[in-house]
Amino acid sequence: MDASGQKRREVLIDFYRSCSMLFVFYHHTANVFPDSIDLFTKFNPFAELFIAISGFMVGFVYLHKDSYRPLLVRGLRVLAAYFVVSVPVAIGMAVLGKKREPVGQAILDVLTFQSEPTAITILKFYGLTFLLLPLILPAFKRNRLVVLALSASIFVVCTWFANTKALAFENPAAILLLFSLQAQLFLILGTWLGDLHRSNRLIGRPFYTVIGAIFVFGLLLDGYLGFPSNGEKYPYRFDKLVNLLWTLPLLLALLWAAFANTRHWPAVALILNVGQNSLVAFLGSEVVRQSVKLALLMGGIHPQVYGQTVAGLLDVVLVTMMLWLYRAHWQRRDPVLHPLGSR
Repeated sequence: MDASGQKRREVLIDFYRSCSMLFVFYHHTANVFPDSIDLFTKFNPFAELFIAISGFMVGFVYLHKDSYRPLLVRGLRVLAAYFVVSVPVAIGMAVLGKKREPVGQAILDVLTFQSEPTAITILKFYGLTFLLLPLILPAFKRNRLVVLALSASIFVVCTWFANTKALAFENPAAILLLFSLQAQLFLILGTWLGDLHRSNRLIGRPFYTVIGAIFVFGLLLDGYLGFPSNGEKYPYRFDKLVNLLWTLPLLLALLWAAFANTRHWPAVALILNVGQNSLVAFLGSEVVRQSVKLALLMGGIHPQVYGQTVAGLLDVVLVTMMLWLYRAHWQRRDPVLHPLGSR
């Protein structure tokens, strides 16, 4: 693969990641409303795609490095960023929320993962996982098939447990543990694909054939079951997994088609800023979301689907523009507003 081809593929990965994040931001904000109506109960594989892409970048960039110290630093930064946003939100909820509690207890609950005052739970998963990757990646390099099989087995056992026992789970820390043991499969699969891509063994007819077969199998199975899956189930149930078998390949195809037809548009470069500054994007999105939530609390506003959709889109627009300003003025880097094809 030549250098230009590799560059295009990296940009495509950033596009996948950026679009996934923006939808997650939209979805979190739209669901803030007390009478929210989820418009995507049957098609919501965006969080899973984001996790898989993160794994892809781990396999593509970090797996074969001599030192995994950057992953440890990244994990600590992610956890610190999570606490920077979540602790003030918890304090505000303790003071202004319906369920009043001591401020000290609210802070302690956040620090020990006993409460979840925000919608950026995924940052806890990332922070903890990146701290563990220096132990996981050496094992993965020694025997990929064993690690993949172990990862899949953990997913199946935890998903079976979620199907039978998860209703009794009320502690956010326990739910986070269960979710993390499930979500690690997407990260490990992404790491494997990233490693294959690094050695030029991923892209080709066999890959497209497998993806197409998974899509057909998942769609037929979900249809046979009557499409019971709910895109919002957390932690995962088996019907959510069946849903992902066809929605995730379909999403990849749709985003690829969108990128192929718009990659020369300046607006695409704005979107790419989101994926290239993912941690700042998550924090900015939660600030916007909490601002909307506070406005609802103070104003007693209860808009229906139209208002919820507008609020979600507002989050997307604000985060995208904030990241452009962040890149251009704080990082003092090219905000890449010119079309990609002109590089």
